[in-house]
Amino acid sequence: MEESLESLQKLHKKFLSVGLLLLLLGFALLIFKPIGKASLYIGLVVFALAFIPLEMAKRTARKMAIIAFRGG
Repeated sequence: MEESLESLQKLHKKFLSVGLLLLLLGFALLIFKPIGKASLYIGLVVFALAFIPLEMAKRTARKMAIIAFRGG
């Protein structure tokens, strides 16, 4: 049980960090517009894609909570 909880914690941290970095990149593209008008479209796509790892992090956290409640 401990190993699965630890591995889920690591996975959760990875998903969360990737999602937050993608959100930050999307916001940076929308605000600073480094490549002109294309930055708007690329920023919107990156921003939308950032929700995939964030959703995976949410599901992983839910699994960790279920394991913690059943084990404790």
